[in-house]
Amino acid sequence: MNPGYRLVGDKTYPQIAADYQHGFDVLRALPCDIFLGAHGGYFGLMEKHTRWKAGDRDAFIDPQGYKAYVADREQAFQAELRRQEAGSR
Repeated sequence: MNPGYRLVGDKTYPQIAADYQHGFDVLRALPCDIFLGAHGGYFGLMEKHTRWKAGDRDAFIDPQGYKAYVADREQAFQAELRRQEAGSR
């Protein structure tokens, strides 16, 4: 979660938390062999590129890395949602 996102009590977007959760549901259901992201750190670009340059033509095939990244981000989302829910009481 990026800092500043209101997941609870946002009158302009009351379903934001449900939409986030739906996004994670979709991401978990997608098949993914080659995991790329907006930032190289998301998917280990430097390490994979080094392996690829050394001849490992499967270096970027990483379905488990994709699943782990999505699970990590979903856990961070859930933690932030719980924190905001507790603060709104």
